Amino acid sequence: MTNFNSLRTHHILDGAQLASAHESHLQLDTSSGALSLLQDFTLQSPICVQANTPLTAARKLASSTPTDALMVLDEQGQVIGVTSSVELQSIRVTTQALQLGLKPSELMVHDVMRSLHTLPCISMLAVRNTTLGNVLSTMERTGSFYLLVTENEQIRGILCARKIAKTLNIGLDITPVAQSFQDVVASVEHPH
Repeated sequence: MTNFNSLRTHHILDGAQLASAHESHLQLDTSSGALSLLQDFTLQSPICVQANTPLTAARKLASSTPTDALMVLDEQGQVIGVTSSVELQSIRVTTQALQLGLKPSELMVHDVMRSLHTLPCISMLAVRNTTLGNVLSTMERTGSFYLLVTENEQIRGILCARKIAKTLNIGLDITPVAQSFQDVVASVEHPH
């Protein structure tokens, strides 16, 4: 193996504890590297749902799988948005149903997803060189609960504000930014 370098090794002198995923999360804080909570699609395939899936079926999928984000796909298998089990259960569902003149049970995933074109992205290089605090600050500034991570013009992974906040045991101060006139109308309380 003349083309490779040998790595420096060390020895454990006494007994040692095995690290667990739960313990490593206990040590994280806002100055921890962003890679620590990246959902990296090259390591674990994302949970995907078709855009035309009824909300009831999507809720079942989201509740039966341990994920913070569901990637929404069109008929060609292209990512067109993101949603989560929290969003599929939120007041946003009722609001959207009212706006479309439908019952909540008649909605499809594409009716309540966060559209791809509205989601901020950062590069994998940026993720490797930043902290969870910087990620949360970016999410607050952009009004997004998600940051897509791209590499080589593909979606490499996703960072989720709720997962970060839960892991770090901190509150969130993210106000979604209206992306359309419909969003503005939905955010204003109307006297009825």
